[in-house]
Amino acid sequence: MNEFKFIQLVDKLKEEYDQIKEIFLLDSLGNIIFKSENFSLNENEAKEILYAWKNKKSFLNFMGNRFAIVKWAEIQLAAKNMYGEGSICGSITPEGEYFIAHIQESKELLLIEWSIIINKLVWQN
Repeated sequence: MNEFKFIQLVDKLKEEYDQIKEIFLLDSLGNIIFKSENFSLNENEAKEILYAWKNKKSFLNFMGNRFAIVKWAEIQLAAKNMYGEGSICGSITPEGEYFIAHIQESKELLLIEWSIIINKLVWQN
């Protein structure tokens, strides 16, 4: 995914959903390609997130918070923090990269709905 497409997806998500916070794109090794803004995700944490996804671990850590992984299919990830720190949803892209979003606690949409929204948007564009 090129930078223009990444920015376009970020803008669309943030425009439509106030709950979307940080978004980032990882390559297949967990290296950070793009981030939606300057937030404290480092290379090691990014690699650990991708490792947890690919190896079907029971949890991942993001910015000092633990998220229980409730869905980890090859093309989709859905994880929830049980202490109000929101959710993490991800989708593999058509290019084989990993588009991941941090979503603040939401009462409007269920975690699985967020996962579907992210996946659909990544594959539509």
